[in-house]
Amino acid sequence: MRESSYYMPDREPTAAEERIIDELDAVLPGEVDRRKFLHGTAATIGAAMFAGCSGDGGGGGDGSSGGSTPSEASGDGGTSSTEANGFIDETEAVFTTPWKTEPSWGHTHVAEGRGYWEDAGVPNIDGVRGNGSDTESQNIGTGNKPMGIASMTTALSVYPETDNTEALDMSMVGLARGRPLLSLIWRKDMMEDRGDIAGKTILAASGFAAATIQVYPNLVGVDPSEVTLQEGTEEVAAPRLANGEVAAVWGSIDLLPVYQEEVDAELGVTPLTAFGGFPGFPIWVNNSWYENKENAPEFMGQVMTGYFKALKWGLLNQSEYLDYLKNEVNQNLQTWTEEELTGQHEVNCAQAVTLNMKDEGLGYFTEDGVANVLENAGPALVDNPDALPSASEMVISEPWENTEKVTFTDEEWNQLGETAGMIWDLFEEAEANN
Repeated sequence: MRESSYYMPDREPTAAEERIIDELDAVLPGEVDRRKFLHGTAATIGAAMFAGCSGDGGGGGDGSSGGSTPSEASGDGGTSSTEANGFIDETEAVFTTPWKTEPSWGHTHVAEGRGYWEDAGVPNIDGVRGNGSDTESQNIGTGNKPMGIASMTTALSVYPETDNTEALDMSMVGLARGRPLLSLIWRKDMMEDRGDIAGKTILAASGFAAATIQVYPNLVGVDPSEVTLQEGTEEVAAPRLANGEVAAVWGSIDLLPVYQEEVDAELGVTPLTAFGGFPGFPIWVNNSWYENKENAPEFMGQVMTGYFKALKWGLLNQSEYLDYLKNEVNQNLQTWTEEELTGQHEVNCAQAVTLNMKDEGLGYFTEDGVANVLENAGPALVDNPDALPSASEMVISEPWENTEKVTFTDEEWNQLGETAGMIWDLFEEAEANN
């Protein structure tokens, strides 16, 4: 990745900025470029002054209105990261999401567009949409992209060396989403409990579910050969569960309302997280890029600080967040119904956090949780689990230690649970004894 000496915005300066530039003429040596100075060193000490002069009403520098400014939404008492520690690193780098610019993955674009990354002292991060966790894992792991988000289980499934590819060279530094959505949804009239799967038929409700379905028998101590595992789609899962062709569906928990509507029987729900820490979607860095990046722990710490503050704002401000995505990020979302938009946001509220993130902060994870995934999911995801790195080899902890912790008050946490609704309650119950 190339380094940029200065941050030059892709726009003309405002009148307020021009006035400041004129005033700088009186105090700076002639060889200093005033505009570069303004958007470099002066940005650190003058951020609050510019916000007052520009009169943007807290729109985050993107021309939008409504909602909180980054510092107001950060949960840090109104002090921006830049003001707090003077950190500025104008390295240009891509941060990829695993999927499209939809409510589930819009927080990256909020971090960039509403100024959260700039506020954290890393103004030149480019948030881009991805093409699936498998593709983005390979992009990060081979160095095509320096960092980004990808599903934990999917990343592990493509991690080892193959006949055509080298082993991926990447590590986990934080959690963009705390939980996976994968769950077993089962008929209580056909199964006694969540472990009663021997001799039963389970339908994997998507390609991703099919790739991970053998994880579940391992978790409940049942030989996969004793279970009939079938692959299907989300469209056929509900009717097949309703007519008793299958005893359970392995798939996304957000489809539970569909199953409840069609199945004339009481359903049990067992999220994957019921079996201990099971990180959902980590933030990964390419190891070679990280090792060669000057001030890498501090840089990634601020990247995550900006991302988590944007995430918190998006989770707690549903209407403003969805309006911003529709109007500033992806206008195709204007064709979605309100139910579709809010429904995806509600699921995101349940999935983005784990119970301990309230006090530990967004992005919190443990090496033990990574070890749990490797031990219980590794054998089902790859032919040779010994080809996977150990948890200690897969985790770089220094960036998290350099991240400003973004926590929740009791009121904010309760609001998050109310927005997420039923799925929040299911996760909370399943994880109570973890």
